[in-house]
Amino acid sequence: MRDFVSNLAGKLNDFLDYKHALGIKYDTCRVYLLELDGYNLEHGNRDTLTKEMTEGWAIWHAGKSESQDRSWIPPIREFGRYLQSIGEKDAYVLDDRFSIQHYHAEVYLMSTDEIQAFFRECDSYVLRTKVPGRPYVLPALYRFLYCCGVRCVEARKLKCINVHLKDGYVDILDTKSHKDRRLYLSEELISYFAQYDKAVSACFPEREYFFPGAKGGICSTTAVSANFRKIWVSAGLKRDGKVKPRAYDFRHHFACANIMRWSQEGKDVHAMLPYLMRYMGHSSLESTYYYIHLIPDYFSQYTKLTSSSEDLIPEVEAYEV
Repeated sequence: MRDFVSNLAGKLNDFLDYKHALGIKYDTCRVYLLELDGYNLEHGNRDTLTKEMTEGWAIWHAGKSESQDRSWIPPIREFGRYLQSIGEKDAYVLDDRFSIQHYHAEVYLMSTDEIQAFFRECDSYVLRTKVPGRPYVLPALYRFLYCCGVRCVEARKLKCINVHLKDGYVDILDTKSHKDRRLYLSEELISYFAQYDKAVSACFPEREYFFPGAKGGICSTTAVSANFRKIWVSAGLKRDGKVKPRAYDFRHHFACANIMRWSQEGKDVHAMLPYLMRYMGHSSLESTYYYIHLIPDYFSQYTKLTSSSEDLIPEVEAYEV
């Protein structure tokens, strides 16, 4: 594993230690920090994060690819904020100008067959790993995403104290959209989680998070996304340059499946959308209308539904949906 070599090396190592202490692996982010470190060595070798050096690296990195993916921005911003938090008030935090090409991953609506194939492979795939707790955590976490339509970050941050299986609900708190909410679970999911909780507690008896990471702390973003990709491909499901399903697409499936079910049952979908909005934690009804816009090929009554709501279907930020 490469080491940091510039005058920022000590602070970068301290920053990673801080992240690791929180239970975050930060492996992918470390790659971006190594690039920044190398750039710093070749461009003045500063001992703090200056605007000139940081933006120079950002421009260089963005120019390496035509992709609009900006996943490299958060770790650089986080490093700048970390330096400010330890007293380096002049440390530069990368501003929003480098986010103007917003990365919106294309939504992929999974079919029922794909979902069934994914979970069959998931239950088998996790048994082939030796990571503590993983045979229990990943199948349960992905089922939570599928059954309840929560955001991946909400599943990762769900704490044991906010899971009330005897009463049949979980509390989703401190969300990005500031919409705390209570989600009631199906009997089937309650039973599944009760068995899961007993099994994973044997691995991590004092865990804080309901879906812990490999070391018992918070499960990392990388673990959720990377393992989803591996399981999807291992199941023989299509994934190429155009089709790139993600764990987050369980949330999209949840919303669209409910809308389609209500339509098939003859319910007034517009009247039901406020319930979906509250369950999913959207900050406005407009964000929920987004899902009607997603499913023209799957929803025979799409034209009728949207005829009275075209002005309500907005361009929304990724975290909203």
